Amino acid sequence: MLRATFLIVVVLVVAGSMRPALAEFEIQESTIDPGETQLQYRGAWHRGLPASGAIEGVDLSTDPGDAPLKQSQDFEIQYSPTTFWLVALTHVFDEPAGEYFRLNSIEFESQFELITREGDGLGLAVQGGTEQPVFQVREEADPEVAIGPIVELSKWNYTLVLNPLFFKEIGDKNEQEGFGFDYGWQWRKELFGERLWLAVEMFGEIEDMANAGPFDLQQHSIGPAFYYTFGKEDDFDDELYEVDRKSKELTVSAGLQFGLTKATSDVALKIFIGYEFD
Repeated sequence: MLRATFLIVVVLVVAGSMRPALAEFEIQESTIDPGETQLQYRGAWHRGLPASGAIEGVDLSTDPGDAPLKQSQDFEIQYSPTTFWLVALTHVFDEPAGEYFRLNSIEFESQFELITREGDGLGLAVQGGTEQPVFQVREEADPEVAIGPIVELSKWNYTLVLNPLFFKEIGDKNEQEGFGFDYGWQWRKELFGERLWLAVEMFGEIEDMANAGPFDLQQHSIGPAFYYTFGKEDDFDDELYEVDRKSKELTVSAGLQFGLTKATSDVALKIFIGYEFD
């Protein structure tokens, strides 16, 4: 009861006072390890950008901040104060078409674990956060608030991760009537004691669900990825007692995303590097 009450209070504070955002091509897992710090880098490079006017409701001559991205670079630090609470701070850099490389925004996110997945079964968490535009971007875009569940289902070394996220732009620079919807999902096969993951991932966004428009004018992409972890968690038995030993972990990942609509870039290369330590 105490954990549930704490969760509700903090989520309401986050959702009511800040703006959340889902980083480009990010899959967030539900499990939280207490006392752990993680440094993350996420990069994406796009080719075959959609033509002007291809993105729903966007006129690049008047809405340069909504131009399709040529690249994005995210730098994030996460920390888990407890067994069920994680906080993250992210600096988001990007380069829209026709613009220059810049610091776009600063994000604050928080995650709460509700059901811990142990091996096969279900894992469940909820995430929420804020994204605050900085510098010139403040003149082009409004802050946002977002919240959504993280769902994991695992069986026989296969895992499905779902990251739906509902967001709302707060300000007078947008024409959003309802909530927007971001999503990412990952289906993966875990090999070599979960050191190697072979995955299929899909990402997309509907800017305004009240005026979703045709599917071909929304942004959706799908593609393969792999993840490999060095220094994976290792259990071993001593003659007198069992010790649970966790080493530092370095995870590297690369993948491709292929656009499914004319409002999405033809192909994007995505890179992830994550370093975890206690």
